[in-house]
Amino acid sequence: MTSNKHSRRSFFKGLAATSLGVALAPSLLKATVKGADDPERIKSIAGPVEPIWRNRQSGMQYRQLGRTGMMVSEIALGTNNFNSVDRYPVFDACLERGVNYFDTAYSYQKGETETNIGKYLKQNGRRDDIFISTKLSSYYDILNKYSEEIAKSLPAAKHEAIKKRAKAMMDERTVTRPGYHISFWDGQASQMEYAYFRHLLLEEYGRKKEWRQQILNNAYKVFDEALSRLQTDYVDVLHIPHGISMPEEMDGIIPEIFETLKKKGALRASGVSFHNDVSGNLLQANKVGYYDVAMFTYNIANHSAIEIPMFQARESGMGLLAMKVVRMFAQEGMHPEWIKDKMNNFIPDNNLSLFAKSYKWALMNPNLTSCVSEMETIAKLEDNLQVVGM
Repeated sequence: MTSNKHSRRSFFKGLAATSLGVALAPSLLKATVKGADDPERIKSIAGPVEPIWRNRQSGMQYRQLGRTGMMVSEIALGTNNFNSVDRYPVFDACLERGVNYFDTAYSYQKGETETNIGKYLKQNGRRDDIFISTKLSSYYDILNKYSEEIAKSLPAAKHEAIKKRAKAMMDERTVTRPGYHISFWDGQASQMEYAYFRHLLLEEYGRKKEWRQQILNNAYKVFDEALSRLQTDYVDVLHIPHGISMPEEMDGIIPEIFETLKKKGALRASGVSFHNDVSGNLLQANKVGYYDVAMFTYNIANHSAIEIPMFQARESGMGLLAMKVVRMFAQEGMHPEWIKDKMNNFIPDNNLSLFAKSYKWALMNPNLTSCVSEMETIAKLEDNLQVVGM
């Protein structure tokens, strides 16, 4: 009988020859037999890429983050609650074990996490040992302000009509269907609803020309503030927007911001992150062509809708980062029992925790570069890292 592990690997190797065979060139199909950590695989689809190493340690496995060339540890550190010096021992343990990618954002404790990371790296002189990723959490502040002003000026009936159109648009795209959409925090669903409302509102009433420059100025301002908090003159990956809700949010201003920051040497790679409509957003990120990296929700509950977009994005040279791989198992009552049973049936290893199994499962996908995990204790770090290289 074929093992689940073998079946999953066979699935990825055969993916191109089945559902993707009509969409991709033969040279891309051939590349699927190579691993995600094979530099030759990236070189064949994105041109020559020189691997960039940071904090390379024995015992850790690394994969290339697409065309960026960054060799990233299979497990990366998510830092939402790392706003205290009490987390420094975890930082130390991460570096000791070869973890070399720290993901953060202004919205993580209102900038306190970025500040804490900056102090740690300055104190220890370890900035060049890690790749730092951050996000423009307040990118939409100005657009939200003007959208709300327009909305307030509308008659109640018109306001409701746009809301109904937004809901109908979401229903048509089935972005909230069970098994595809998973809410991880209060307000996630309303965040998506507002994005659709704002899109239709601005589509009907238009954007003023002066908004563009204001959005640009705000983006550069909040980015400079992030650099100041992190005590560095550049970041390796910048996500714009942070937590995108619909494909249309990848607008024409964004590539100008990336280009400007890259020319200044303040940014190495452009990224986007999203929890909602993961398939639709990943397809769009690949289509627009200016994203080097995408970070998105990927787990055993929602993966079936994302495998093909992941393959296509990876083949075009994008680096792919998974988040919320284990979040369902970390929150009581978030998941039905069948999800837990599915993981245990897939990886029936009693020596691994449910969390470790989840990361092992995700890393079986050669199109994935790394899993971002919020390892708040050294015990959690050690539990996760036992699956690297498996």
